[in-house]
Amino acid sequence: MSRIDIRINGFWNAEIESAREVYKGILSNLSLGGAFLRGEFPKTEEFFILRWKKGERKYKFKVKTIRKEEEGIGVIFLFQNGSDIRKLWSFIREELKEGTFSTCPYCGKELESLLLRRCPRCKLLLSFNDRSYLNLHLKDTLPERLRIYLNATEEKEEELYVDILSHVEKVFFEPLKDDEPFEELIGSSEKMLEVFSIIRKVAPVDVPVLIQGETGTGKELVARAIHQRSPRSKKNFVVINCAAIPESLLEAELFGYERGAFTGAYYSRKGKIEEAHGGTLFLDEIGEMPLTLQAKLLRFIEDKVVERIGSRNPKMIDCRIIAATNRDLEKEIKEGRFREDLYYRLSVITINLPPLRERGKDKLLLAQYILKKLQREKIVSQKRLSPEAIQAIMEYHWPGNVREMINKIRKALLVSESDAITPEDLSLNSGSLKPLKKGLKEEKLKVEKEALLFALETSGYNISRTAKLLGISRPTVYSLIKRFGLNPLLTPHKS
Repeated sequence: MSRIDIRINGFWNAEIESAREVYKGILSNLSLGGAFLRGEFPKTEEFFILRWKKGERKYKFKVKTIRKEEEGIGVIFLFQNGSDIRKLWSFIREELKEGTFSTCPYCGKELESLLLRRCPRCKLLLSFNDRSYLNLHLKDTLPERLRIYLNATEEKEEELYVDILSHVEKVFFEPLKDDEPFEELIGSSEKMLEVFSIIRKVAPVDVPVLIQGETGTGKELVARAIHQRSPRSKKNFVVINCAAIPESLLEAELFGYERGAFTGAYYSRKGKIEEAHGGTLFLDEIGEMPLTLQAKLLRFIEDKVVERIGSRNPKMIDCRIIAATNRDLEKEIKEGRFREDLYYRLSVITINLPPLRERGKDKLLLAQYILKKLQREKIVSQKRLSPEAIQAIMEYHWPGNVREMINKIRKALLVSESDAITPEDLSLNSGSLKPLKKGLKEEKLKVEKEALLFALETSGYNISRTAKLLGISRPTVYSLIKRFGLNPLLTPHKS
């Protein structure tokens, strides 16, 4: 006897679903590698869905026939993801009667002690209740599994083997680029499907777009998605954050300047609008733009002409405008802080991004994606979300939206001491899982202001340190300071 997976003896009523019909049979000789199904099954079909249950727990796996006998068929499991194999191993482990093996369940060697961690002959693990067993066992047996598959495969062209090696290299040695954005917009909730639909419709049409949503919902990503699907995709996508640049410099950044136009202008420089010629200009935090500059931006949108500061030579510029804000611009208009005519020019198409708390099961889908991406990016050990962590993710209201989720999962990967991430690793303890109430917006503003004041005082009113403490960007810190009417410059910096 020689096998690479432990086999459990037992019989379970099972169903096999083919493309045409459902068949009943008896499941036996179960292991991670496969099983034997007793009964009468079609001889012409190879792929099935195998189902069985134990108590209230239901099991469902895709299988492939590898052996046909008079009594039934032998199958192997075709795992769709890591969750599948963990679920099967959980069932097998529960059925094991550990401590009763007098011989190795892999190679048959007589065991001198029931406390051995590995078999002295085949060197495979015997500590089936260890939490790390599945991970270590799959690592130990991977070369043998690959050899079995290759031996069972008919001789193919060398392209097959090159494809296999290329896939292995991609999985292990090709981390995602550091500047690749997270795909925060993945999801299947009704609100996100509506966003996707608008993006597809508006991308080819050369009109201004206004994106509205809370901080951290992925407004820039939406803007990039529109640009990448537009006829301007091969040209520049230029970003300017209106909240990150002091009012006195914002005009120069946006429109450019000539040498000698003002003190410190030692050379001529293009503005962001000129840089975006032929492409797309993304005006982030447009609600923070001062009224005087709003008037000049409106003139550009209407005339498509730019004059650098200190220049008398107007230039025709062709670029698409996409703007974003986390403010209620209609309210800003009523209170005299935003021009109504500019608003109507920018909001030809409006996209409202839902906050993460309103995206239902997308929260879990997104968390799984971020976890997988971060693990590949940093090439860290594989971890999964525990059932308790999944529940906490679904219950938490995520005031910081996707950006907060990324930060929490990144931290959890660093602090987690097991292969299962817990709510504590994510800093999602019971105290943070408060149910949503009416008046959430007012409560959120109050909490944000208190958190900002605390971070400013703790960091000695240093903006970079404040941003780090809060897990947000420096431009967002400036935006919050302005929103709450704070002025950290009035307080001396501490060393």
